[in-house]
Amino acid sequence: MAVAARQSESDARRRRGLSLRFAVLPLTIVAAAVAIVFAAPFVYADRALPGVTVAGVHVGSLDTGVIQERLDSELTRPWAQRAVIAMYDGQSWRTTNADLAVSPDLDTAIAAAIAYGKSGSPLERATAWIDAIRGQAHIPLTLRAQGDALDRWVGSLANTIDRRAVSGEIALSAKGLVLTEPVIGREFDRVAATATVLAAQTLGDREIALHVRAIYPAVDESGYRDAVTRATAVMTPLELTVEDRRITEDVPVLATMLMVERVAARPGDLPAVPVDAIAPATRYRYVVSLKADRLQEWAASVAAKLDRPAVSARFTVNSDGVASVIPGATGIRVAQDKLVTQLGTDLLRPAVGTRNVAAPAAVETPAFSNEQANTWLPKISRTSTFTTFFPPSPSRYANIATGSLQFDGVVILPGQTFSFWELLGPVTVQRGYAYAGAIINNRSDENVIGGGLCQVSTTMFNAIAKLGYEIVERQAHSYLIDRYPLGLDAAVFDPGVDFKWKNDTDAPVFLWSWTDVTSVTFDVWSVPTGRTVSFSNAFQSRFVDVPADQPADPAFIPGSKVAGRDVIRTRTVVQDGKVLHQDTFFSRYVPVWGGPAPAPVPPTP
Repeated sequence: MAVAARQSESDARRRRGLSLRFAVLPLTIVAAAVAIVFAAPFVYADRALPGVTVAGVHVGSLDTGVIQERLDSELTRPWAQRAVIAMYDGQSWRTTNADLAVSPDLDTAIAAAIAYGKSGSPLERATAWIDAIRGQAHIPLTLRAQGDALDRWVGSLANTIDRRAVSGEIALSAKGLVLTEPVIGREFDRVAATATVLAAQTLGDREIALHVRAIYPAVDESGYRDAVTRATAVMTPLELTVEDRRITEDVPVLATMLMVERVAARPGDLPAVPVDAIAPATRYRYVVSLKADRLQEWAASVAAKLDRPAVSARFTVNSDGVASVIPGATGIRVAQDKLVTQLGTDLLRPAVGTRNVAAPAAVETPAFSNEQANTWLPKISRTSTFTTFFPPSPSRYANIATGSLQFDGVVILPGQTFSFWELLGPVTVQRGYAYAGAIINNRSDENVIGGGLCQVSTTMFNAIAKLGYEIVERQAHSYLIDRYPLGLDAAVFDPGVDFKWKNDTDAPVFLWSWTDVTSVTFDVWSVPTGRTVSFSNAFQSRFVDVPADQPADPAFIPGSKVAGRDVIRTRTVVQDGKVLHQDTFFSRYVPVWGGPAPAPVPPTP
């Protein structure tokens, strides 16, 4: 038991000894740290603490001069040759720290290294010493730029990268589209680039990414491209065909149908601008469409060129007075409404080269077919004829012959109304008409193209009127012309004065005419109407003599005159014992004269 007791006492003494040593060791370290903290200001007053590094370079226990030499050797000189590479959009710009005059701020770094662990509370200074001894006292290195080299380099980058935003534009000119392509601008962030250069994270070569913001114009690609595609499509040369007929239209004509508008974009019309981009105050887009009224107008003009009107059968009469048929032909007409609808879509679709379009069209049958003409041929005969005379005149003859020829073989179908001007066509020199006398403002005027056509209308009127057809429009001349039946003349003048009559029978009527140097004749061919036609004698009233101060008319010889008057003629048409038409043809003629007669020449004595 004693041994055991001794042994137990011995073990206890050993445990007390170990506990004392473990308790003394921290106290020793703390005491040493405290001693260092208080001793450092004296021992390391001009030196860095042991273990201190500046940007990875060991400067512990060194004084200011030695630190300066070491940092110059290991930092400043190598740093100057290190490359700085700016990167943007696949481009790079290379320079060196020396070219930028960017260098480590050694003065600040050395001051920080010397001051490390020598200020603050005792605990803070002790902690700093411990970090220094453990190799964790790292002094960061800051950079500084001297002069304006860095600013100039950053400025040169801005000059290369910066770009003005250009708004897209679509305009029309006589030659076609005038386009301005949109350009997204760029704005280089100079401040960020400078800060990045001065915030190096490595002492080696380094790449820096440049921050550039996009500047969106008022009209960017999204508000421009589709409109250009549509506008260009409209300007594509166009060829329209109908069977073997074709017409081409080039840019100037097509441009008249194009409407280009710039409108403010509504939310959702265009893709959103990227978050970091600079957006314009208002975004716009172009809208391209076709002018509906101009397209309709153009379709009508095209149809006039492409249409092949149906030709009705006509009759002709040979020198023996025998009638025969001149065959007609079917025609084709452009369906204008369908063409407008079709082109309203097609013109806005892109096309390569010339756009070829088959115009929608329909076959047009003639109003009077060959079969109808051949059916009526054996039934018709000459039912009326009338002739008027005129003084010899080459120009008047040319006009009367040319005018009357336009009505040869013309068929007026049952229910159809004949219009002199509609069937006559243009009165031009190119068609054979000449300048001749006509009544203008109650006086003869020799400088009228087609003067004498009233002779054609008057002759036709008399041939038609005596058959009992309905007279729709008839007007008298300004003054009385004695070579026409009194009160039964029919003046025409374009515009406003026409001769019209209606075929109010069940049989077709066709006209035939011939002229010689002093007369014109119209024959009317049809089935006899069975009507009885009578004309009253001319009732004349309100005679007016020529005033003494009235200017002479050049168509009358001096000393001749015709008094003004009112004339009434009544036509009565009876069919099956009933009055079908009763017309009163009223004419008011003004007085006209050739001026006073020349004074008689006294006899020679």
